[in-house]
Amino acid sequence: MKTIMISGGSGSIGKGIAKVLLQNNYNVILVGRNQQKLFTTQQELEQATNNRNIMTYTMDISDQDQIESKLQSIWQNTSIDGLVNAAGLGEPIDYFSSTKQDWDTSFQSKLWGTINMTKNIAKLMKEHQIKGRIVIINGTFCYDPNPDFIINSTVNAALLGFTKAASKYLGNHGICLNVVNPWITESESWQNTATNFAKSLNTTPELLNDNFKKMNPLKRFTDVDDIGQTIAFLLSENANYINGASINLDGGASIGY
Repeated sequence: MKTIMISGGSGSIGKGIAKVLLQNNYNVILVGRNQQKLFTTQQELEQATNNRNIMTYTMDISDQDQIESKLQSIWQNTSIDGLVNAAGLGEPIDYFSSTKQDWDTSFQSKLWGTINMTKNIAKLMKEHQIKGRIVIINGTFCYDPNPDFIINSTVNAALLGFTKAASKYLGNHGICLNVVNPWITESESWQNTATNFAKSLNTTPELLNDNFKKMNPLKRFTDVDDIGQTIAFLLSENANYINGASINLDGGASIGY
């Protein structure tokens, strides 16, 4: 049974991915910064899937020394066959009002955190001769940037570039790296974002969501299960020749990219 680590494991998207993987008989390691959230997520997943093959570890993915040390410690007992980078959120912000701290926070948590996790897991895969799979959860802003989400658009574009470059490097070691770009995802994190965004536009979250859905050819948001099923495929042997791919999960909303 293969073991998959998920950063951002206590978030709504990370939890949704974990649920699908557990249903497909993977062992899952959830990584996050909040021990209580991880524990609650573990309990919810065990109840939902009747699968207790879940481990949790508290760590800050932006801390290079901590990640290197903890991953080596984990590996002594459990080899990791795949990594899903699902950490990091992107909130709307006015460009002129944004501060260096706003940019640094996103750069550290989503951009550097993803690069840091990918590098350290891939090094261990190479050392132990594991032909692993790594997937980055990104977003369609990497192709279709939005000025209301200017920081997240910038980070998403950078992660796409990182995936394209790093996949060529890691492919030489038998490691496949791909990126998945969901559109707006039906999740708790989006509902919080929608509430704040709607206030800034002097509207309601319901009207905001309805207008966004009308823009989508399939008239709905991405579901966490859509993401989880795609991840399960990319981690499987059926995807062993897919490397450096950028896969949009957007119902055709960004079909021109």
